[in-house]
Amino acid sequence: MSLSDADIKKILDQAEVGALKEPSLLRANSKGEKQTTKMHIVVVDRSGRIVGQRSMGDAWLGSIHIARAKAFTALAFSSNENALTTRSIGLLSQPGGPLWQIGSSNVGDGIIEFPGGLPVYKEGVLVGAIGVSGDGVEEDENVAEAGARGFEPPAAIRIDTVTAGAVAYTK
Repeated sequence: MSLSDADIKKILDQAEVGALKEPSLLRANSKGEKQTTKMHIVVVDRSGRIVGQRSMGDAWLGSIHIARAKAFTALAFSSNENALTTRSIGLLSQPGGPLWQIGSSNVGDGIIEFPGGLPVYKEGVLVGAIGVSGDGVEEDENVAEAGARGFEPPAAIRIDTVTAGAVAYTK
């Protein structure tokens, strides 16, 4: 099972719509009015290959690499038997945690330890992940959740279910 072109487009479209509704933590126009987020959205397949990317106008250039690393992290730590997000990895990698210093040990594709990356599933099978980066990590996670709608993992394998709420999946 894999992501079809239609699946990838749906994930990117849903995420972009979410971004257009998400108030930015950091943006204001010249009149000081709050603006919506500008995001880079990356979708990777089960092998970690980028299969979809969308960059909104005026999104920060450095966020492209962060979005890619968030997608990779969510994919790398999920399977058909467990679903973790970059938020989960952040919680598990705190001092004394079971994944303490995991981010420093993997410099290749990069491990991100803050929100904005979620695994994506079809019929309970891990098929890839979405990573979003832009105007604040809570905003990134909200947009990633919008993109992953309809591609959620089975509730039974989510880290918040497995740990009885001790480790968050999302906020």
